[in-house]
Amino acid sequence: MSKAMQQAKEQVLWGCHTMCSRGYVLGTAGNISARVEGEDLFVITPTSFPYEDMCDADLVVANMKGDIVEGKRRPSVEFTMHRSIMLKRPDVRCIVHTHSKFATAASAIFGVNAIPIIDIETITYIGGDVPIAPFAPPGSKELAVNVANSIGDVAGILMEAHGALGVGRTMKEAMIASDNIERTCEMFLAIKACGGEIKPLPEDFLRVSKEHSLKKRGLL
Repeated sequence: MSKAMQQAKEQVLWGCHTMCSRGYVLGTAGNISARVEGEDLFVITPTSFPYEDMCDADLVVANMKGDIVEGKRRPSVEFTMHRSIMLKRPDVRCIVHTHSKFATAASAIFGVNAIPIIDIETITYIGGDVPIAPFAPPGSKELAVNVANSIGDVAGILMEAHGALGVGRTMKEAMIASDNIERTCEMFLAIKACGGEIKPLPEDFLRVSKEHSLKKRGLL
């Protein structure tokens, strides 16, 4: 096993353990992937396998054409979605898909198509409003297309009535994005619950912060 492959697998396992410790999934929900540095490959979690029992031998390796090249288990049902994001966004090296409660609840509010910027953290770490990809069945090609077409240049996205995706150049960046999505959604729900309105941040601040976020995430 190459050093790059080993590092990708270690990142995925770290992401699995961290996602579970944060309470972002129940059972075998959610999935995580990481590119293999310098190779046309990525590592992804298997489908329907408990995270607490997972080791590197359980992980699945695929190429960007969609062929499975290593692994004794079936890949996550969202295999196509992870691959679609990586093809759409070459900057994305790691993806964390959670079923966290606040993100899922916010994604299911009728008439809400994006979670707006609420505070300085949202614009800094996510890079803008958190878009909500239209609903499609889990594991479907339609869902993969909806997510890839909706994510834009931000570090996170919601899937209608499904959960969230945090992306980054490292697994820690993807997890930080996931943390900020969950935090932003929790605040959004609290503001909605008390009947309040979100105060817009100054346009000059948003413009400078957006540019800083893009630079920090390697998009400028």
